[in-house]
This record gives sequence, structure tokens and C-alpha cells, in this order.
Amino acid sequence: MASSAHPSVPVRCKRRLIAIAGNPNAGKTTVFNALTGARQKVSNYPGVTVERKIGQLRLASGETVEVVDLPGCYSLAARSPEEQIAHDVILGEMEGDPKPDLVIVVVDASNLERNLFLASQLRDLGIPMIVALNMMDLAREQGREVSWEKLAEALGCPVVPLVARKGEGIGRLLKILGAEGGAECVCGGVPRFIDCLPPALESPVQALAEGLVASGHAEPQAARGEALWLLVSSLEGDESIKASPVLTALAHRVLGEFKLTPQQVRAIETSARYQYLSEVMCKGVAEGKHRPSRLTDRLDSILLHKIWGPMVFLAVMAFVFQSIFAWATPAMDGIESLMAGAGAWVSDILPGGMFKEMLLEGVIAGVGNILVFLPQILILFLFIGFLEDVGYMARAAFLMDRIMARVGLDGRAFLPLLSSFACAIPGIMATRTIASRKDRLVTILVAPLMSCSARLPVYTLIIGAVFAADQKLWGVYPIGGLVLLVMYLFSIVAGITMAAVFKRTVLRSPRPPLLLELPSYKLPSLKSVLLNIYDRARLFVIRAGTVILAATVILWVLLHVPVGERDFSTFDAKRQAILGEAALDDVDRALLSQWVKAEEESYRVKHTLAGWLGTTLEPVIAPLGFDWKIGVGIIASFAAREVFVSGLSVVHGVGGSDDDTSSLRQALRAERRADGSLMFTPLLGLAILVFFVLACQCVSTVAIVRRETGSWHWPAFMVGYMSVLAWLGTFAIYQGGRLLGFS
Repeated sequence: MASSAHPSVPVRCKRRLIAIAGNPNAGKTTVFNALTGARQKVSNYPGVTVERKIGQLRLASGETVEVVDLPGCYSLAARSPEEQIAHDVILGEMEGDPKPDLVIVVVDASNLERNLFLASQLRDLGIPMIVALNMMDLAREQGREVSWEKLAEALGCPVVPLVARKGEGIGRLLKILGAEGGAECVCGGVPRFIDCLPPALESPVQALAEGLVASGHAEPQAARGEALWLLVSSLEGDESIKASPVLTALAHRVLGEFKLTPQQVRAIETSARYQYLSEVMCKGVAEGKHRPSRLTDRLDSILLHKIWGPMVFLAVMAFVFQSIFAWATPAMDGIESLMAGAGAWVSDILPGGMFKEMLLEGVIAGVGNILVFLPQILILFLFIGFLEDVGYMARAAFLMDRIMARVGLDGRAFLPLLSSFACAIPGIMATRTIASRKDRLVTILVAPLMSCSARLPVYTLIIGAVFAADQKLWGVYPIGGLVLLVMYLFSIVAGITMAAVFKRTVLRSPRPPLLLELPSYKLPSLKSVLLNIYDRARLFVIRAGTVILAATVILWVLLHVPVGERDFSTFDAKRQAILGEAALDDVDRALLSQWVKAEEESYRVKHTLAGWLGTTLEPVIAPLGFDWKIGVGIIASFAAREVFVSGLSVVHGVGGSDDDTSSLRQALRAERRADGSLMFTPLLGLAILVFFVLACQCVSTVAIVRRETGSWHWPAFMVGYMSVLAWLGTFAIYQGGRLLGFS
């Protein structure tokens, strides 16, 4: 084996930017959270929809450095946008990001050889690095003794043992990072893999490396590693990999000169690199008698069982959704009290007029009716974070693969669809990990059918309005939680059904096999779960304070712009008649006066610009059991689904110092049709729920689909098919229910 002409040398790190890299499930984000806490910002890398998470770390010396959490990847041989991003950030080729001064490679000590594959590739690039040896407790449980000192000697870089979820070893890591005056990050002393390539790769890699240095495209210490990366990443036909055309052409010229293909280079490199890592493992790891996790095996025998597995999954989901109702009630009551107090305070200090009405009915009532659902959303993300951290979500993906196989999708689509239960936007972004373009499009088109957290306020409002809180199935299971579970399951069925239709028609393609890593079960990191909840809460509150606030205020203005002639004399006459009726007692007179007031308000709203819009839409939605007021809410909810709640609140004149959400539920229960029959029956409630499961009521989702697909064709198709599906599904529920005798 030949030696490199460019040996690694000690490098002093300024540590202004630290990158954290690692395999998925290695605990990379846990380490990132331990270092940065809540000092994080989330955005996207320019030109792509891969999430960019960056935080700040204040060292003991007083210096503040930035820490970037790179996308999880198994290799730098770019097969996906995530691996391309990781490579570009590390080499300083990412627009807007400087080259990191140091890379922390987080590896799973219980699965060391595969995790060190990425670490060895990073060493090939000549970048200062620290190996964070995470999950040492799991390695010991498996009978594996890892000597981090000997491993550091074998790798030629610092190695820090960690149990990140418990915070063990973080102090040692901070010390090496320079918390006590700074230290040298030494990368050298032993040959790298790139310094001892097999003969089949030595000549082409050296030839390409010399070309990169001569053309100024690589520094000498990174040239050979960069050359090898180019040779294995220049596969044709993958539109997601965007290497420089000049460098790709140079790589293809070298491949042609040595009669090699990228696939051959990748196969040779993988085999030789694992042989190199085996030698590293022999120096730093003592393999005792392997003790597989008996707990993991026992749990998997149940949770992955073809019968018991789905049953446990349904039971877990039922518990989650029932908890959303039961646990959130006290906090929701508290928020309602705060909003009621805010309304009373504004009512007391401001004089009467349009501005006061806008604050009470538009801002406080509109946004308050959304914020009240924050506890339910936090509980949802609490469970999602817990189940992800404990290792169950990967099992859920495995279970769902059996179902997805029937529609032609693989289990990789499950994670984007699962993310869509939080919000369709990150779910659609996550489809970039799906290799097949057609499978990616199918997943994008059905992701908005998953019941996102924005639908939750609509679900809980309607369920609370049409079903009694103490109503239980067989006297045991509360109806509210059951209906909520059914809506989530219905969204899954709808998504899978439409995926099957698309896979057999407009987006027909073969199904790829699923390769999925099942991590060992472990106790979740409370800090990571809480930080995830904090991020989601912050985004929800920002959304409520911007998009929803703007939409609610605009809706309030539309509800106060008169259209056509309005005659209120009829209502004045009714009030006079009530006052002059001697047979009425004070209670009856007050009730009748309140009824006339509500009737007058409905008349006023109907003759506004918002009422005109709702009335114009009414002929289309009347077969669904909807009236013009629901139509106004549907129009408003296209800005954000949650606005449907505040829209109904404004249309019904609910706000001010009242207990807003409770008052809105009461207003819906009291709503009557023109014939005097009850408007919001359980049948209509189910129809509204089905409509919001199937309809694409989110302009942000449309925008992100446009960005992902690169045209308006697919967003228009998505809005069209979901609108038709929502109308047909709601029509079937409402009219079918009426045929069966339900009102």
C-alpha cells in the first residue's frame, strides 16, 4: 500500500465554529442539546430543504462559539442531500457557512465499527476532530470493553467517552474544546485510511488529488480524501447530488483513464475501509462474551409481532390521544382564565368603539382561542419525543412497512408521514431522504392528509361542541378521545389509499427494499424531549402571533365591512314587542331578548364582505350540511387551519371577557338552522371533522410543495384532488348519515 505525500499535521483550532456529525441514532442531537441548551436556531440550508440547526456554546474562558448540528449520515460518499450537506459544510463549501474549526464525530460505542466508517472519512479530509464515544453504558451491557485511550492512539485524535443522555462525559468534552484556556486539537501521529489505500485505488486517487491541488480546488492535506469522495460520489442519474460540474468531469476523466466505475470504486473503498477499521478496533476494543440485550429481545418479540405489534401500536396511540384530552384540561382552563382576564382588562381601560371591538373580538378572542390549545399540542410532542428517544418509533416504521408494502411504498416514507402529524411542512421536507423521485412525489402528495397539529384545535372544538364530556363508549372509554383517535386513523387510511392510487396510476414505479436500523431501547433524554417541546411551543406561539393574528384581524375587518342595504328595524320591533308583553317574566324576557340579539348579529354579519363570501360559497357546501358561517371559517382557514376556530369565534361574536372557548362551544350548541332544528349535531360534527382531515387548508403547505417539486403543477394537483376528496368524503358522511336516520 502506498503512502500519501500529504501526511496530517497538528492544527491549532480557533474554535469559532464547531460541527457535530454522526450516524442517525448515535445520539448526535443529544450531544448538541447538552452543549447548547435552548440557545438554538432552526432554519434550512440555502437552496435545499435540509434542516439547519445551529446553537451557541459559551466556554469557561468566556469565548462564545457556534455549534452546528449536521444532518445524520452514515457516509460522506454522497447518496443523499443530507450527506452532500454534511460534506459541503465540513469542507467550507456551503454558501453562508464558514469552514468548521473542529468537528465532533458522535459514534455509538455499541455499534462502533459501522459508526467509525464516517469518522475515518472525516480524518481523510485532514480536519481537526474529536470522537465522542457515546452510549458507553450500552457497550458495557453488551460485554464490550472500549479503551478510549487506546482508541485515541489508533485513530490519532482525541476520544471522549460519553453517556450523553445522562450528561456523563460532557465536562471532559468541554475541557478538550478549550473551556480552560484552549488546547490543541491534534490530528496526526498515525496513518489515515487515505494514506494506505489498496493498489487499485492508489493511482486514480493520487492522480485526481494532484489535479485538485493544481486547479486550486483542494488544499494539500484534504486533496486525497476529496479525490476519493469525488470518485465514489460521481454516480450519474441522482439529481439530488449537486457536485461541481467541473470536478465531476475531472473525476469521470480519471475514472475513464483507469477503466473504473464509481460503483467499483465504492465497493473497493468500502471493503478496504472496513478492513482498516477492524485493525483500529483490535487496538482499542476488547470483545468479551457478547451479551445481547435481553430486554430489547423480549420487547421486540412483542412489539414487532405480526399480531401483537399492531395491537400495541393502536393501544399506545389510543393512550396518547386520550391523554391529550384528559391531561391538558387544567392548563387549558388556566389559559382561558388568562384570556378572559385580558379581555376584561381591555374592556375596562378602553372607551367604546371599533378599536376596542377589534382588540376584544379580533385579537384577544381570535388568538386566545388558538393559544388555549397549546397544552394539547405540547402533550402530543411530549409523547412523540419520548417514543422517538426510547426507540419505539423505528419499530413503528418497521410495522408500517408491512402496510406500505401493499401500496408500493417502503418504510422510509413512514418517517416523513409521521413528521406530518406535527406539521406537513417538515414532513414534506423529510421526503428528500427517499431515493426514488416518484416515491418522493407520492409521499409529498399524501403527507398533507396526515392529521397535523394545526387540525387539533378544530378537532377538539368540534368534538367538545357535539359530544358530551361525560359520554363514554360501553361506559368505559370517553367518546371524545375515541373520535379523535378515529380521525387520526382515518387520516392514515386516507393517505395510504391515495398513495396506492397514485402508485398504480400517475406515479407508477417499482418498490425499493427497506433497510432500517432498529436501535436498542434506552431511557429517553429528558433534556432533549423538553427542548423539542420548547421548540414546537415557540414555533406555535410565533405562528399564533403572526399568521393567525393577521388572518384573524383581516377576518374581523371583513366582518365589519357592510355589503348592500341593511334594515335593522325588524329587530327593534321584536325587542319592543318583548318589552310590551306583560305575560313574560324577567327570565323569559331576558332569554328572548338574547335570542333577538343573536339573530340581529347573524343578520349583520351575513350582510358584510365576509358574509358575502360565505354566502357565495354556500351553494357548494350546502349538500355537506354547512352554512355560510362555516363557509366563512373555511375560507379563513386556508391561511392556517387553526384560523377556522378563531373565524367561528368572530362570526358568532364570541370574545371579550368571556371564557372564550367554552362560550364558543356553547354558541355552537345553541346554533339553529332556518327551520329551527339544531345545527351542530354529532352528524354535522363528524362531517366537519372529515372535511378537515381531507381538505388542503394550508397555504404554507402549498408553498413548500411548490418549492420541493420545482413547479406549480404538483401543488395545483394536490389542492385539486384533496378538495374533491374532501367534498366527496364529507358528502358521503353527511348524506349517508341522513339516509340512515341521523339528523
